[in-house]
Amino acid sequence: MVHQIATSRFRVFIEAFLAVCVVFLIGFSLGYFIESGRADALMRYSQGYEIEALDLRLQNYYYQLMGEDTCTLAIEQNFLFADQLYEKGLQLERYEESNQITAQMVNEKKLYVLLKTELWMNSILFKEKCKVGFDTIVYLYVNEPENSAKVAEQKIISNVLKSVKESRGNDVILLPIAGDIGLQSVELQKRIYNITSLPAIIINEKEVLYGFQREEDILKRLSE
Repeated sequence: MVHQIATSRFRVFIEAFLAVCVVFLIGFSLGYFIESGRADALMRYSQGYEIEALDLRLQNYYYQLMGEDTCTLAIEQNFLFADQLYEKGLQLERYEESNQITAQMVNEKKLYVLLKTELWMNSILFKEKCKVGFDTIVYLYVNEPENSAKVAEQKIISNVLKSVKESRGNDVILLPIAGDIGLQSVELQKRIYNITSLPAIIINEKEVLYGFQREEDILKRLSE
């Protein structure tokens, strides 16, 4: 009788152990495939960014050689690229929110920031060469805020700037750029504009604002 009870308990233990193993393996496999899919998606984004970076650089060379008769087409393409880059930035944010920060994701962010910075340089070139009246708003933010207060502050500023962009449409190019991601081109711009802290907003390469700003205060600094 005692032997039968021991055998029954042992069988129950084995069955429970096997069930746990099966659940663990299913969970591990599912997690692996999900992470693998995310990694593949990030790799595709990385390759896409590299191609677009080269495309933007070639456009920049062309714009420096172009005549004023091509300004309208060049500006249209610049705004189109700005909109596409903005949408990809939103996708990258979603990946950041659903993943732990990895070296691959940091490289993705750097590629994205470089594209934004080059787009900014193109926009400056157009305003000088084509004498057009659109506005540029460059938002330099902290990539990894250290506390919840900074996270909340930057979220509010981001929402205000999005509202400005929505209200002004193609009269404004909005360029959110991580200001502390370790890129020398960004550090150079911070020195040029004497940026002493983040977050900061550069309006039309003329005025630097720090911290939270009301939407109406930003709008009144833009072109009529």
